[in-house]
Amino acid sequence: MKKYNQYFNIFKTTLEDPGELISTLRVRYNEKIWEKINNEYLDTQKWMTTSIFHLDIKSYIQNIFPDVYNLMKELTLHDNRINLDDDCFSICLGTLSDYRKVNEQFDNEMSFLEYLNSEIAEMDKYRYITDDILKEAGFEYLENESNLGREAHNQNFELCSEDYSVYRKWTDDKSFPIKLDIDNGLNNRGTKWHLHIDNSDCETIGCADINTVLEFNTLMQVFKSKFRL
Repeated sequence: MKKYNQYFNIFKTTLEDPGELISTLRVRYNEKIWEKINNEYLDTQKWMTTSIFHLDIKSYIQNIFPDVYNLMKELTLHDNRINLDDDCFSICLGTLSDYRKVNEQFDNEMSFLEYLNSEIAEMDKYRYITDDILKEAGFEYLENESNLGREAHNQNFELCSEDYSVYRKWTDDKSFPIKLDIDNGLNNRGTKWHLHIDNSDCETIGCADINTVLEFNTLMQVFKSKFRL
């Protein structure tokens, strides 16, 4: 049975603020909740004079969709700011945009899907990573590590080339920052670059041999980072 993604804003009425937005919920349900409430229970002429996004539909959800109301209570169970049974809380229609503002991971996923469907991603398939691209993206050139690699090349080791370079970048992701070390030494895949990824404790969580900007950006999505080249 098909389920629809639907979004609802939770407002709290206080003396200081008659409509403070507390959170936004996403509900997957096999009926279009707002559509049924609107078509069967609301006087269209009555609410057309105001914003449908500020119309309290909490009582309709409680009576018509008690299972949805219980699900909403479960979704807010660990949010100590919310007690949906309290009369000061109202439930209004929300939007995808509202939900993206409160869910960083979901917003990152949506942004990546938009990127994949864009002309930019199509160009990034063929845009090879360069030193300039890395520097423009905020990568720091590691001079000591780069010099050590070049010295190894001069001593006839094959792990590095004469233009060996190492760059580093810490992402500023709030929930899961990662450390990125990228170098142009020899690797198993024969690509221009090797990317090493650490978590915030400098523990290895992944690595890959890559060439293009799209490959790099796809890896950032795999590791739930919003950082992009």
